[in-house]
Amino acid sequence: MRGKGWLVGLCIGVALSFVGHAPQVSAQVKLRAVMVPLANYTPILIARDKGWFAEQNLDVSWTMVAQGAISIEAVYGGSAEIGASSIFEPMVARGNGLDIVFVAAQVKMAAQAPDHTGMLVRAEDPIRSPRDLAGKTISAGLINSVNYIHTHAWLRKHGVDPKTVRFMEVPFPQMNDALFQKRIDAAFNVEPFATFALKTGKARSIGHPYMETIPGMDIAHYIAKESWVRANADAVRRFKNVIDRATNYVVSIPKDERVTWISKFTGMKPDVIAEIRLPGFTTEYNVESLKKNLELAVEFKLIKQPVDVTAMIWKP
Repeated sequence: MRGKGWLVGLCIGVALSFVGHAPQVSAQVKLRAVMVPLANYTPILIARDKGWFAEQNLDVSWTMVAQGAISIEAVYGGSAEIGASSIFEPMVARGNGLDIVFVAAQVKMAAQAPDHTGMLVRAEDPIRSPRDLAGKTISAGLINSVNYIHTHAWLRKHGVDPKTVRFMEVPFPQMNDALFQKRIDAAFNVEPFATFALKTGKARSIGHPYMETIPGMDIAHYIAKESWVRANADAVRRFKNVIDRATNYVVSIPKDERVTWISKFTGMKPDVIAEIRLPGFTTEYNVESLKKNLELAVEFKLIKQPVDVTAMIWKP
């Protein structure tokens, strides 16, 4: 039996070596997010309710806000780690010295009409094309927002000087009332409000500006403060992986199941969601579309310094 002592010792040594090199479990990280209640960000709810965040030892909670610009303020100010925003405002913020980066891709516009937006006018009005908007009042959301800038580009594409158009800031949920009450002549609105207006029979669409400015462009992603990302790269990697998993999931499931998830996240009724045009979910960045949006920001003198778009996309 003594001849076998070396074997016992070897086995014990090997066992101890495995104990010493056991795979480490990533520490739990709490992530506060600022979200916008749009269908765009439904994957974050799926990730939480499916337990996929928990699997990665992430405790993710969020607060709903009305505008993506608030997300930028929150992540830069430190009251949240993750934000939801259109692609345009974060690039403008970075061009003005704020260290904001994209940490996960989420939504793109359709490459062919119709997309989930529309330039709406009153059904009885004689406005038939962009050229008819000269001298009129339009709402495209916040001044200098992505919708506003693309409305300018769309008007110019059709030979209309944007300076001949009056822009009024009206939140998306109130745009239809402003249109029907004749406070504005046209509304560049988004879903579900665009469909709400069209279903009344009192409005019609004269175009889809994004289809003509940058078809298939990225429109909304997740953002964070770059200095925080560098200090918490492992947590950000886990967050991105889970979001990508949930995004692929929402694309693959049957429509009725997708509608149920979107209803739960947005609070919209399932029968309403079934009728609206949904965004295109994606896990990949359309870098060229980001560069073209940056060119618009430079053209409109919204940024103080050049931005390297590729450097703004965080890479795990």
